[in-house]
This record gives sequence, structure tokens and C-alpha cells, in this order.
Amino acid sequence: MNQQPAGGATAPPEVIYIIRHGEKPADPVLAGPGQSPPAPVAPFGVNDQGIQDPNSLLPRGWQRSGALAVLFNPALGTLQAGLQTPAALLSPSYGNPGKTAAHRTYQTIQGLSDRLGLQIVSAFAEGQEPQLAASVVNGYSGVVLICWEHDHIPALASSLPATPGTAIPQKWPGDRFDVIWTFTLVPAAAEVQYAFGQASQQLLSGDTDTVIPA
Repeated sequence: MNQQPAGGATAPPEVIYIIRHGEKPADPVLAGPGQSPPAPVAPFGVNDQGIQDPNSLLPRGWQRSGALAVLFNPALGTLQAGLQTPAALLSPSYGNPGKTAAHRTYQTIQGLSDRLGLQIVSAFAEGQEPQLAASVVNGYSGVVLICWEHDHIPALASSLPATPGTAIPQKWPGDRFDVIWTFTLVPAAAEVQYAFGQASQQLLSGDTDTVIPA
């Protein structure tokens, strides 16, 4: 697993996609003072070996991971209108390659990584969104896909150089796993600027065609 960003890019990315990880277990209930930790509540997250793991995806999240691989690189037919196949995949670092690969942000794009033969770059941790944004704009080209934790996605999106007056939602709802945020490079602009948009994945039952309001 590559832990360093690509280097030597001569032009900024044409498109930057940001997605949230796939479906996850419910957040644990914290024990009060002097209380024993409560037992995990089903449904449980499982790793790629089917072993229960609170940091991993739910089975539905793994379904989304597989569906995303086909969405961005279909074996038959063409890409969904407006989408392009990524040339770089990024997710957060959790301290070392083993821990990083065991987290749902990595797992969500693991299928796409395998399908494209691309390593997932994990050079920045959650909370380092401005540094990540600068690294992507200055160190990558082509099409970049970032899978991030939803509470930190607005900070990441706001750190990218969007066109003046762009309204980016400042909260990603906890129950939305089916949206793609898109940043498309504005051609011939005096400085690097991106037009912000949203696309609906519509991959699994229950996915909607609505976007996240600003």
C-alpha cells in the first residue's frame, strides 16, 4: 500500500471526487462512570474475511464497495453520465498500513483499487484536510477519487479552490452514503478553480436521487 502522494504532476487534477465510506455499524454507546462497556449492538461490521470488526463496513457497505468499482470502471457499457474513471485513489491514514487497510474508508475503495490495479494512497490523517487538499491540487493530475470520513468531508471540500461564491454544505448527514461530491477544473481560469457539484450514486436499494443541501 503506497503511503506517499504522486509526485511530478504538471497540471492540477481535471476532476476531484469525494465520497464517504460505505455503511458502518452504529456508533457505540459510551459507558458512564463506573459502568461496564455495553455489548456491541448488531448489525456488526466485518472485515474482508468475515470477522467481526467495529472499524469495518457492514455487509451493505461491502456491497457498496463492489458497486462503486463497477460504477467507476464498468466492464460493460459506458460510465454513468458525467463520471470518469479515477487515476488516483486516496483514503485517510490510521497510523500504519495494517490499521489503515482495516478501516472502512480504505475498504470502500478496495474493490475499485483491485479492479484498476491502483494502490490507495494514505498520506494524511483525518484532521489534515487543508494539507490533503493542497497535496491533491499541487501533486496530482487527471482524475482523483478521495474516500473520507463524513464529519471531515466538508472541511476537505472547503479547502479546495472552488469558484467564488460556491456554497458547499457544511455538514454531511450521518445517514447518507450514496452521494459523490465533484470538483471539476474550470478551464482557462487565471488561477486554479473548481466548479462544485453533486452526483447520486443510486447503486443500492434505498439510495436516492437527492443531493445534500448547502
